[in-house]
Amino acid sequence: MKWPLSLVCMLSAATPAAADCALDKIETALSAPLDGLKRLDRDVTDVQSTEGGQWQIYREADGRVNTIFRVDGGESGMGERRLSIVNRKTYGIAVTRVDYMRHAFVEDAGPNATAKRTTDYYYYCDGKLYLPPEGYSMVDATAYKASGLEAQAMMVKDKDVADFTKGLAK
Repeated sequence: MKWPLSLVCMLSAATPAAADCALDKIETALSAPLDGLKRLDRDVTDVQSTEGGQWQIYREADGRVNTIFRVDGGESGMGERRLSIVNRKTYGIAVTRVDYMRHAFVEDAGPNATAKRTTDYYYYCDGKLYLPPEGYSMVDATAYKASGLEAQAMMVKDKDVADFTKGLAK
């Protein structure tokens, strides 16, 4: 059987770590709807703005944590972070920044809307940030790694949700 050259190159470039990391399952978890899950809300204790923040913990019927959201309000925009769990060793974090068209509390300026929404995705296998093999990445690996470690610290290691994330690989 003849294999396409692109497939041969792809398979030879794949590392065992990359093969073991279920990126597709993580991506599916990060975009899955949360309908039918039990929700628990908590205030954020390390407030990032005067608008405050909230944790939203979504659990399966058996109590297993499925997804944790952190929403930090703001006057010029807001931050949203989503941790979605595939299993104890495999999870993803999406970090979204929402910028408003104008300052949120200018009452006589007319209606407000979202001007821009940007999201960065981070994939963790065995609790370690997945980085594609050198030369295959489309992002600045150094900046991506720093941002990914910061996202993990905020979503997995934060004391506000540590009782829900203690079983995750770190």
